[in-house]
Amino acid sequence: MTRLLIVHYSGDYREADRLRRATGGETYYGHGYVLDQLAAWRAEHEAVGFLCSLAPSYWETLDSGVTVIGADTNPDQDPAPVLALIEQFAPTHLIVFGPMLHLIRWGLEHDVRLGVIMADSFANPYYRWVRFRRLPKLLNDRRVTLVANHGANAARALVGIGLRADKVLAWDFPHDRTPETQPCKTRASGPPITLLFVGSISAKKGVGDLVRAVALLKDRLDVRLDVAGLGATDKFAALATRLGVADRVRFLGLVPNGAIPAMMQGADAVIVPSRHNFPEGLPLTLFEGLASRTPVIASDHPMFDGHLEDGVSALVFAAGKPRALADAIARLVTDPTLYARVSQGSAAAWHRMQNPVKWGEMIDRWVRDDAEDRVWLSAHTVSALDGPA
Repeated sequence: MTRLLIVHYSGDYREADRLRRATGGETYYGHGYVLDQLAAWRAEHEAVGFLCSLAPSYWETLDSGVTVIGADTNPDQDPAPVLALIEQFAPTHLIVFGPMLHLIRWGLEHDVRLGVIMADSFANPYYRWVRFRRLPKLLNDRRVTLVANHGANAARALVGIGLRADKVLAWDFPHDRTPETQPCKTRASGPPITLLFVGSISAKKGVGDLVRAVALLKDRLDVRLDVAGLGATDKFAALATRLGVADRVRFLGLVPNGAIPAMMQGADAVIVPSRHNFPEGLPLTLFEGLASRTPVIASDHPMFDGHLEDGVSALVFAAGKPRALADAIARLVTDPTLYARVSQGSAAAWHRMQNPVKWGEMIDRWVRDDAEDRVWLSAHTVSALDGPA
C-alpha cells in the first residue's frame, strides 16, 4: 500500500484547486498539471498528499481524494510542526521538495522511501559552503533513492557541490506554449518602449537593477516598465520615485498565469535580470518569454549558461550591472535587424531548453520502481547526460 506525500516550502494547493474549479485558471504555471498528477496517483494508491509548509494551517481532502495540508511555518526555522504533520500522514513514500535538511534527516531516520527534488542553483558561495555544506552527504546516502534539480545546469550544480553524477536527474514541467504558435516579431517604430518583468520582486531577482536601468535610459529613450509579481513592491516603488521614474514603472501585483502570454506578446522586451546569488533553477519566465517571440534580455546567471546566445536568441548582460542592462535594452530597441534576429532565434533556444524528464513521469516511475523504471531513471542522470568525467 502506497502513501505518497510531497512536502514543499511554498504554494497553496487548496487555493489552487478552488481557483481552478471556480475559473478554470491558475495563478502560477504548473498548478493545474500538479493537481492532475496528484489526482491520477490518488486513483492508484491508498493515499496521496501535498504539504505546503508556508501555507495557512489546514488539513483537507479534495474531491479527487488528494489530501492537501498547510503547516503555517518555515521548516528551516521551525521544523517541528511540519514533522508532526508528516508523521500524522504516515507516508510510505516521501518527497522533500527543496533542500530542507530537517525533513531529509527525518526521512533517513524512518522507514520510508525518500526522494529529494529541487529547483535551486547553489551558485551562491553562502548556500554552497555555509547553509548547505551537509547536503551532499545526506543526498548521497543510498536511502535517498531519487535526487533531481530543475534543469540540466541546476542538476550539474548539485554534482558541483559533491553529489554523485550517476544519482542526479534534471527535471522540468511540460511546456504547452511553444514558439510555433506565435509569429516572429519586428518592433514597431516610435515610443514608448515597453519592458516586462514577471516574477518575485526582490533585489536578488534583479528588480532594483532593472529600475535603475530605466532611470539610466530616461534621457535617451521613452521606456516604460511593467512589473508583475509579489514581493518588496514598496521598496522598489520608492526606488523608482527616488530615481525620478515613478511615472515609468508600474507594479501590477500578482497576475494570473493565463494572462502572461498576452502581456509578453504585447511588450517590446521580456527582462530576466536574476543576480548570480539568486538560487535560480530554470525560471518558467524564460520559457514563456522565448515562446512569446518577444525578445528576451537576460542576465548571465550560471543557470542560463548554454541556453541563450547573445545577439542570436536573446541579449545577455552582466548580472547586477544596471548600466549593462540599460545598454542591452538600448541596443535591442534601436537596431531593427537585431530585434528581428533575436525574435527569430528564440524558437531554437526554447527547443534547446526542453528536457525529456517531466516532473510527473519521474515521480511515477520512482514510486512504481520496477526494473524498466530504474533503467529509465538511470538513463537520465547527469552522468548519462554528460558522459564519463
